[in-house]
Amino acid sequence: MLGVSLTKVTANHSKNAGFCFSFFCDRCEKEWISPFVPFIHGGFSAVEYEEAKQMLWAQEHRAAFESANMEAHFHFSRCSVCKNVVCNECFDIDIGNKCVDCKDK
Repeated sequence: MLGVSLTKVTANHSKNAGFCFSFFCDRCEKEWISPFVPFIHGGFSAVEYEEAKQMLWAQEHRAAFESANMEAHFHFSRCSVCKNVVCNECFDIDIGNKCVDCKDK
């Protein structure tokens, strides 16, 4: 379900070399880890100033998170009843976009 923010269910594994995030199911706690995205220094081969490097890292971090969050939508959905973000195994579109815990509600 696009447009749903999954930011509350993440862990940040980003390092100086790049960016990676985990998303967790609110029901079973299954983890999905986004692909690693290398830090490319804004496309510059060398960044001499630490402040500039930190600004570029923050910018690339935000972009990598947004991309990972969008990709997580293929692995998670928000239950229409309890509003939990659950993995595909805990979600059933055939029962009205509900998680398996809310299927009878």
